[in-house]
Amino acid sequence: MVTYSFRAMGSQILIVIDAPVAIARPALTSLREVFASWEAILSRFRPDSELSCLNNSQREWLAVSPTLAEVLALALRGAAMTGGLVTPLVLEALELAGYDRDFSAIAAEQLPATAAPPVHPAADWHCISVDPLRGSVSRPPGLRLDLGGVAKGWAADRAVGLIASHGPALVDVGGDIAVSGPRRDGAAWPIGVHDPRGGADPLAVLLMASGGVATSGRDYRRWRQGAVERHHIIDPRTGAPAETDLLSVTVAAPSVAEAEIAAKAALILGSAAGLSWLQARPWLAGLLVRDDGAVLHTPTLEAYVSKGE
Repeated sequence: MVTYSFRAMGSQILIVIDAPVAIARPALTSLREVFASWEAILSRFRPDSELSCLNNSQREWLAVSPTLAEVLALALRGAAMTGGLVTPLVLEALELAGYDRDFSAIAAEQLPATAAPPVHPAADWHCISVDPLRGSVSRPPGLRLDLGGVAKGWAADRAVGLIASHGPALVDVGGDIAVSGPRRDGAAWPIGVHDPRGGADPLAVLLMASGGVATSGRDYRRWRQGAVERHHIIDPRTGAPAETDLLSVTVAAPSVAEAEIAAKAALILGSAAGLSWLQARPWLAGLLVRDDGAVLHTPTLEAYVSKGE
């Protein structure tokens, strides 16, 4: 195994290739520049990013790069898949909740108390369209977008595809994990599921031979505005941080992007509706942790859980 780690897209990146060093190392190091190029396109925190330029434009139609068009199209598919629960139109709500800069800066300071923000439901995602033939995006002038709901999963899927020809690979983008296939010995990749209740041991070890795993939770990206605790999972139906009885949701799916979208939708829905939503999609497997410590899972998770757990 050859590993390589660095920071990009506001996350710790881990790349693993199951191949000899001479074969794996060039592929690993090249990905650092690839991730830097993606961040320059997709970051909402960089004023010079392509996404920021799109958000600042007052034109209805705007030419965009193939990468931005692809990720935005994925975001719209996620909105369709979840009935609008996962949408790129929650940027204003995130900023009102205090998430207006990179999370490392928020975590390092105490935000002042503010009056209750004038929250309102997110705009209808149907007002956005992507034209891949023209390489352009249309949205009402002034409407700003955030791709945080899909960007990490997309990046993990794309990155593992870029290096799979060098050997069996795993890419971890801030906890969103893609694998290209089984390891060289035919074994699945063991992936531990973090315990949001603070336990040192993983809740489960998932054996992934393909596809990916993503977790959405309220246990990490949270902060306080005065006496009020906030988190980054916005319920677009209210425009405020989701009021849910779930601490975290982990999903295994055919792709990390789909796992990331599904985990966020289930978290917003809460334990009862979220579990039902996942169970209605048998190609997904979910592990849900409630505020009271209870752990729920879909029957399909059994196919992934290590027998030693």
